[in-house]
Amino acid sequence: MRQLLTLNNEGKLALRSGNGREIAHRESNVLLLLDTSGSMAGNKIQQAKSGAVDFAHSASAKGYSTALAVFADRAAMVCDPVADSGTLASKIAKVDVGIVGGSTNLAAGLVLAGKFAELAAVVVVTDGASNNNRTALDASTLLKSRGVEIICIGTDDADTNFLRQLATRVDLATHVSAQNLRGSIQDVSRLLPKG
Repeated sequence: MRQLLTLNNEGKLALRSGNGREIAHRESNVLLLLDTSGSMAGNKIQQAKSGAVDFAHSASAKGYSTALAVFADRAAMVCDPVADSGTLASKIAKVDVGIVGGSTNLAAGLVLAGKFAELAAVVVVTDGASNNNRTALDASTLLKSRGVEIICIGTDDADTNFLRQLATRVDLATHVSAQNLRGSIQDVSRLLPKG
């Protein structure tokens, strides 16, 4: 079947098959992994949600698609990778504390991240200590072995030393005040290579 290089509806180069269908471009995917445990209530979850929207805008400008997952007692996907930050913003608006339980099972989120076939980075945002450090470390080791960058942002009671172990490098783990959470989440987009 013949393939053609054309402009898509967004004015970007796209590969089309002979029947005119656009062939999906394999962009780099980034997963935002947000803690929605009970302790994230109030301003923290609002800061995290706003930061996630800001991050998605910046990541999209660099050619990344952003996915969103939440974790507490368990982990769940909120949005598969999308390049359109507006689509992600509408999904983020529906996120709230307690939607997947009340504790901090970070390991479940990292195990979920491991199910992505193509993933450039995982950005973890949490305010607490993980329920199962060993499983979380094992899951992060698997991700790192695949070349996935792990960036951790902790606030309040987050265990900074543990987040440093999870992150790909020590300098990719930060601890910030809750009122600076939004800016810190947006700021990590600068760590993504220009795509």
